[in-house]
Amino acid sequence: MSVSTLNLSVSDKLSPKKTKAQPHLVVFADSDAKILGNLDSGHLDRANALIKASGFKGSVGESVTDYGIDDGHVISVIGTGSLDKLAGQMPKLGKATFNTIKNSKSAVVAWGDVICQKHFGQFVNALLHAEYRFEPYKSKKGDKIALSAVEFINTQDTKADYENALAIATATHIGQSLARDVANDAPNIMTPAELAKVAEKLGKDYKDVVSVSVLGEKEMKKLGMGCFLAVSQGSDNEGKLAIIEYHGKSGKKKSKLKDPIALVGKGITFDTGGISLKPSAGMDEMKYDMGGAAAMLGTIKAVCEARLPLDMVVVLACAENMPSGKATRPSDIVTAMNGMSVEILNTDAEGRLVLCDALCYVQDNYKPRTIIDAATLTGACVIALGGVRSGLYCNDEDTLFALEEAGEYTGDLVWQMPLDDAYDEQLKSTFADVQNIGGREGGSITAACFLQRFIKEGQAWAHLDIAGTAWSGGDNKGASGRPVPMLMRYLVGQAD
Repeated sequence: MSVSTLNLSVSDKLSPKKTKAQPHLVVFADSDAKILGNLDSGHLDRANALIKASGFKGSVGESVTDYGIDDGHVISVIGTGSLDKLAGQMPKLGKATFNTIKNSKSAVVAWGDVICQKHFGQFVNALLHAEYRFEPYKSKKGDKIALSAVEFINTQDTKADYENALAIATATHIGQSLARDVANDAPNIMTPAELAKVAEKLGKDYKDVVSVSVLGEKEMKKLGMGCFLAVSQGSDNEGKLAIIEYHGKSGKKKSKLKDPIALVGKGITFDTGGISLKPSAGMDEMKYDMGGAAAMLGTIKAVCEARLPLDMVVVLACAENMPSGKATRPSDIVTAMNGMSVEILNTDAEGRLVLCDALCYVQDNYKPRTIIDAATLTGACVIALGGVRSGLYCNDEDTLFALEEAGEYTGDLVWQMPLDDAYDEQLKSTFADVQNIGGREGGSITAACFLQRFIKEGQAWAHLDIAGTAWSGGDNKGASGRPVPMLMRYLVGQAD
């Protein structure tokens, strides 16, 4: 797994070592080129001289460095831009800082009074995010990063507050890196069975608090999971349902979870669209269609690292959507685990089919207090929200507000979307209880309405459509690991 090897620490006092090989010192300046934080006169004078000599303006991510060739004391000034917009600039600031210090052996990042504890976690996550690489299949690896240690200096809140924030940020990064690794892997490697094995490895790595079970297609057939099987039947790779139990509160010796939170992830390891075949252009990116399952794996990994005191169950719906002589046809009718019949009009609307049976399974077997599912579900959500915010559908105000707050806190943003009955009417079928698409209009909404039909009355539930936020294409192609930061923050709040 592509986990950072950086040694991170927090201190409340800036006291550079009196040696020639001093750490690379980073300080920040705002859009007026004013140094932020409390620096001693020597460092302040040097930083201001550097700003004046370089024409530094203080725009976000702008950096200027004095390499101190004579005394080996390197100092850099990095721009924060306007402070009233600082909350939304943490990704840029973290990336700029990493790129500035990555070739130094160690660094000291002087916060001073620049950033509060809330944004500190965002910054650390962004800095570690910038370090991430996925290179297991490259014969020639990228240049080795020299940086091994980063010390954060703070004078605003207590050291203990920042150490706690650092611990959560580090755990989040470990989980987010797993999510990115799994999603970035090649689909001929990361098959449904291999995705389930990643879950099983968590059971071995955290055996004192985690137990894992995996259902194959025979078991799912006995349970009546006809919707899930309708998706997986076209592939030679067997579908798997992976169930991860985290006993953070009840203790693993007690077999029954206590009031668990349930996370459910769509794990379509490759999506051709099935018989409703997708266009070839861009189909390579359909390996990311398991981004929801990857994110849930990353989230439970982060929870395990942080040892949050709550009980959870994570269900991963792992399948491959392929065209073949065995594949589901448009107009086929299947029956879900709860007995509801579904007319499949488009086999490329497969994510909701594996999810609906997974949602039924988790409700029948765990009776969770809250269910949150995540899925790269619809292109319609990409059109509506782009890659900035994930779509959030929710039937419970407490869960809605908590997820929105977690998104704002981490910068892993969401946007509430509607679940009006008028949209649900588009799912009426002539021949079955429901059809799996509702037409072109409001595609992300009707997909959420479809899932809501499988949520029992009184069950708190939220659906995250992460089709626009789970990965990036083009020159920066790769998985983002979202919404692990937002979910982790939400779960920290639930544990508190």
